Amino acid sequence: MFLFKKKIYSYLYILFLILVFNFSEFSTNKALSKNFIISEVKVEEKYNLNFDKSKVIDKGFLKAFNILIYKILEKKDQSQIKKTSIQEVKYLIDNFSILNETFINQKYQSILEVQFDRKKIIQFLDSKKIFSSLPKEIESFILPILIDSKNNELYYLNQNIFFNLWNDISESHFLIKYVLPNEDIEDHLIIKKKINNLENYNFNEIIKKYNLENYIIMILLKNDNQLRLYSKIKFENKNILMNNNFNNIDIKNKDSIRNIILEIKNLYEDKWKSFNKINTTIVLPIRLSLDSKNIELSKKLENTLLNLDFVSDFKIEKFNNNEIIYKIIFNSSPQKFLENIAMYDFKIDTSTSIWKIK
Repeated sequence: MFLFKKKIYSYLYILFLILVFNFSEFSTNKALSKNFIISEVKVEEKYNLNFDKSKVIDKGFLKAFNILIYKILEKKDQSQIKKTSIQEVKYLIDNFSILNETFINQKYQSILEVQFDRKKIIQFLDSKKIFSSLPKEIESFILPILIDSKNNELYYLNQNIFFNLWNDISESHFLIKYVLPNEDIEDHLIIKKKINNLENYNFNEIIKKYNLENYIIMILLKNDNQLRLYSKIKFENKNILMNNNFNNIDIKNKDSIRNIILEIKNLYEDKWKSFNKINTTIVLPIRLSLDSKNIELSKKLENTLLNLDFVSDFKIEKFNNNEIIYKIIFNSSPQKFLENIAMYDFKIDTSTSIWKIK
């Protein structure tokens, strides 16, 4: 009787392990199945005898794909993808929905939401040797300062054509949402006082008023028709310096300045994307253990891994009465993983080769 019971328990334990490992494989497949979602895609077509709704929807798919490409690729890589066929685009779509459609004045109009399969998109771009970035939006304070180098003259805020025209340039694929400064006499005086040493000034007195973690100090030095841009940037607690030059500038020509603002915004977009690049050549294996009796913690971890950026794969590598060990494939640095998972209130002990959830 004892042997019979022991055998039954053994079978049950084996069955439990099979279920656990099957569940882990399910989780692995889901890890890369998060979608890239493009909403509010507007398309329209004349409604006549030749009207074909499916072709209009195809136009929406191509439009949504182009918006996604602008969101996740740096400018230098975007042109390589522009000639993607509708057949290829359809393969990359997981699902779509028509949010609204109307037939008015012999015109069909619809608004789509298109969800692209993240795994397929990354594989598609990998095949072209292109790394994508996560389409992560941020809010950033920006302070544009224009100085005429010849006269050492400061053009501040409303006197600054870049400040006045900055919000004229806006694209639906831009990830950075800018907060411009308010008129402030104190700030004006500070900048005027530091005019000969702005590149070394930290601007903390001004930045702290806006209570934003991210900022861009944009120092524009004009010399005749030459323009030098010196940018002091802080994104996600990392400081960056950028130097750029623009030639043949007509500072009084609004269209010319708008074109430069577009170039500058694209530079900042590319810099931000570089922070969130999914580098599939980085295959970092991370092993995490937790108490196997803590089922709630295990569920929480798996749900977190499904939503954690840069996690391309995970599975249960080992299971026993004491612990569960997860193997996670991460496409970034160990520090990035610890920063990301800490946002979900996990505390990790990294003192051993297999990290432990406290």
